[in-house]
Amino acid sequence: MNSNKTYLAFNVDAVRDSRKSNLHTLNLLGDWQRRFPHRFNFLNMESINFIACHDDLVETTVKSQFFALMEKADNLMLVVAKDAIDPDNAWLNWQISRAVNRYHLPVIVAFKGESAVTEETLKDYWNYLPQKIRKYIGRNSARMCYIPLTETKVEKALGYFSVNSQTYPCDSTTIF
Repeated sequence: MNSNKTYLAFNVDAVRDSRKSNLHTLNLLGDWQRRFPHRFNFLNMESINFIACHDDLVETTVKSQFFALMEKADNLMLVVAKDAIDPDNAWLNWQISRAVNRYHLPVIVAFKGESAVTEETLKDYWNYLPQKIRKYIGRNSARMCYIPLTETKVEKALGYFSVNSQTYPCDSTTIF
């Protein structure tokens, strides 16, 4: 059983650009949560207002919603895929920065399409990692772990790393 609450960092702009969309992955994670609510607790799965995320007039509102969700979170998860992420995306980098710097959340980076993660995986995906993640790796200034996006690995990592239990990855390049 996993009682940790997870904030999902996602590329807001991908909602409008289906070529870089994370929606199929968000739908998969939402399905896991519906089928196994005792194993997955994604805080922003039901409350994401995709339309509001693109309205410049409500940027402050969206950010305050993100803050409220991050405040409740025990960890942060980011899904990285070669076909669905923009490493320069301002919203994504903002979410990661706030989760790490303001709320000190451990970061779980899940690689879509991988069955295992090695140091070579990090090298292969380097250009697809958000700028903030690359910065934290370079400075070794955030506690992050890397996993394949599989149901079992996601459940284990989300259940293990938590501000609640004060259990963090060893450094910025922990492979779990």
